[in-house]
Amino acid sequence: MKLVQVAGTSGKGSTSRFIQAGLSSYWKSGAYVKPHVFDFAERFIVNGKPASHSEIVRAWEEVRPYAVESALKGEAWELDHFEASLLLALKIFERRSLRWAVVETGMGGRYDPVTALDVVATVVTNVGEDHEEALGAEHWQRALEKAGVCRPGIPLFSGDMDKRSDLVLRGICRDVGAPFQGLTPREIGEVRKMVASEERGGKDELLSSEHQVANAALAAIVVGFLVGGIDLRRLVRSFLAASYVGRFWKIERDVYADVAHNPSKTRALADELKGKFPGTKKVFVIGISGPRDPVAVMAPLIPQARAIVVTSAGFKGQDPDRVYVRLRDAFPKTPIHLAPSPLTTLSVAKKLRGQSEVIVFTGSTYMVDQALNKDEHLRHLNASVGWRETPKTSGPSLPEESR
Repeated sequence: MKLVQVAGTSGKGSTSRFIQAGLSSYWKSGAYVKPHVFDFAERFIVNGKPASHSEIVRAWEEVRPYAVESALKGEAWELDHFEASLLLALKIFERRSLRWAVVETGMGGRYDPVTALDVVATVVTNVGEDHEEALGAEHWQRALEKAGVCRPGIPLFSGDMDKRSDLVLRGICRDVGAPFQGLTPREIGEVRKMVASEERGGKDELLSSEHQVANAALAAIVVGFLVGGIDLRRLVRSFLAASYVGRFWKIERDVYADVAHNPSKTRALADELKGKFPGTKKVFVIGISGPRDPVAVMAPLIPQARAIVVTSAGFKGQDPDRVYVRLRDAFPKTPIHLAPSPLTTLSVAKKLRGQSEVIVFTGSTYMVDQALNKDEHLRHLNASVGWRETPKTSGPSLPEESR
C-alpha cells in the first residue's frame, strides 16, 4: 500500500477526498480524514464509503494490544486519540488490501504523527490563520511547520499561491532535496471548465463550491503524478461523485452547514455564499471551539448576516455567553441572539430569517453535530468524549483537526 500525506490550514480533508476519489477510478484506495461530524466511521473512507462499525471494532481488536503495551511503558508512550485512530485507519486499509491511501495531517506537519510514515507524495493545500498559539503568529512560521512534511526525494505538491508560502515551501524542498510542484491558475481553470461542462449531482456533492475547484485541481495534479498521466474528464467525474459531510452540506431547502472554524475557512465560505445567493441575507448559527477568536472567525460573514444565533459548541466549546458578548460588542449593528442549546437553534433561526433567506450552521464541527445529528446516542457520545478521564489541569488542548 502506498501512502500520500496531505497537510494545510484549510481544504486538506476535501483534497484528501478528491485524491482518494481520483485514485479509486484506477485502483482500490482509501482516505483517513478528520474530524468526523456525526459518526467516527466518517474518518475511514474505503473506495468512497465509510468503514462499517464492525470493521472498525475488528481493527481495534488488533490495535488494542499495542495500545495497552505502549501505555504500560509509561505516560510518555501512551497513544493519544489521533495516534490510535491513525493505526486503526492503517489496519483497516491493510485488511482491505488497498493499493493507495491518503492520510490527512492533524495540525502543522513537522511534528505530526503522520510525518513518521513512509509516503510517496506530500501535499500542502495552503497556509492560513489557525492554531497560531501552537504553530506561530507569523505566516512564515506556520508555513515552516507545514513544510515539515517534506522528505528527501519525495515530491511535494502545493496549492498555495501566496508568495510568502511559496518562498518557504520551495526553500525547504530545495534544502531537503524534495521535488516541488505548485498549482497554477491554468490548471484550476481547466478543472473549472471541465466541471462546468458536466451535469451536476445531488445535494451532498463536494464539488458544489467554487473554492473546492482549486482543491480538486490540486488533487488532479497529484493523481496525475501517481498514476502516470490522467484522463481529466474521467477524474472530474470521480470528483463530482465524491461527498464529504459538513462541507457546504445542504440539510433542507435554504438550510446549509459548513464546518468553517477559522478565518481562512469563513472567508472562503463568505465568497461561496455571495456567489450562490447574491444579495440574499443569511442567518448564521455559530458555535466556537478551542482558543479561536470568535470576532476574527465571524468577521468575513458579517456583511451578509441578517442575524447571528450563538450557541454551545459542545466538546471544547467556548462559553456561548462570552461569545455572544464578544460578537455583540464587535458588531453592534448586527442582531445577535443567544440560544445555549444547539438543538433549539434551527427553529430559532427559522423565526429570524426573512422570505427566501438562507440559514447557515458554521463555526465548529462539534456544534454542527450537536445541532443536527439525528442519532441521539452518537450525539451524546460525541458531546461527552473523554468523560472517563480525569481532567488535566495543564497543557495545550487538542486541536479540532486532531480529534
